[in-house]
Amino acid sequence: MPPGQKSTATSVVVSIGLPVFNGADFLTEALESILAQDFEDFELIIADNASTDDTPNICQRYADRDDRITYIRHPKNMGAAKNYNYVVHASRGTYFKWAAHDDVLAPGFLTACLKGFETADDKTMLVYPNFAFTDADLIPLEQKFRYIHTVSNIVPVRLWQTLFGFDRVTSIFGLFRRDLLSNTKLIDTYEGSDFDLLFETALLGKIIKLDGDVLFFRRMHDNISTKAARDSKQLLAWFDTDSHLTLRTQKPRRRRFLSSILTLPGLRFLDRLTCALFLPFALAGVKIHRNFRRIFD
Repeated sequence: MPPGQKSTATSVVVSIGLPVFNGADFLTEALESILAQDFEDFELIIADNASTDDTPNICQRYADRDDRITYIRHPKNMGAAKNYNYVVHASRGTYFKWAAHDDVLAPGFLTACLKGFETADDKTMLVYPNFAFTDADLIPLEQKFRYIHTVSNIVPVRLWQTLFGFDRVTSIFGLFRRDLLSNTKLIDTYEGSDFDLLFETALLGKIIKLDGDVLFFRRMHDNISTKAARDSKQLLAWFDTDSHLTLRTQKPRRRRFLSSILTLPGLRFLDRLTCALFLPFALAGVKIHRNFRRIFD
């Protein structure tokens, strides 16, 4: 659909949710890269967390320019986790993608991910392309990292492969099947909840990392959340402005994973049982493997 043309469609193929707070420095580049996608049947939902910089003006300018954009400005900052979940609940597409205000997409990002779904089965929940970490000027950084690719029909196998693939969680910025994504807890209000989301994603379906060109550029800069937050208290407040949690009172990861196995909608009883029994051995195996890597790398 050309920019400015009014849509009468009641649904779209892809929903893109962009939660933002004080993102004026990089927001224009991110929005331009989304609007430059060669697949055009998408909606873009921008949820502004009561920004105090030029973010509202930038968002409104783009919303006025393109009818595919819905701009919401919250009256107060609700925290990043709630804002990330807000854009999911506000979406209507068959597929959903989170977008960050400081990242850039190549024009073929959506097309490649949708083709990945077309060639996969209906148990596929997440598809994401090759990606690169860059500095603030989008110059690629030399980094080694693991990634998640798990296409087994056996749920404990997907659990195992996902645990071994945990590293930088760039895959959450891929393309999800929205109906399955809605069965997860989404982003919770504590550090590391993105890992929990990927764990639940693997329980519910397959995760595909595409081969081919780099189509996603993850910008690392001084104001990125994990660097801007000076201590754990500030980081928790970034996730949830109303949070009274501390890192010490959060449940250990093993308990959180077990809770997901036992309560996540859509899992068969046998899968719950085998995953619950297998989880301690999988976590122990991952710990041993990573200790050996630290010694020999």
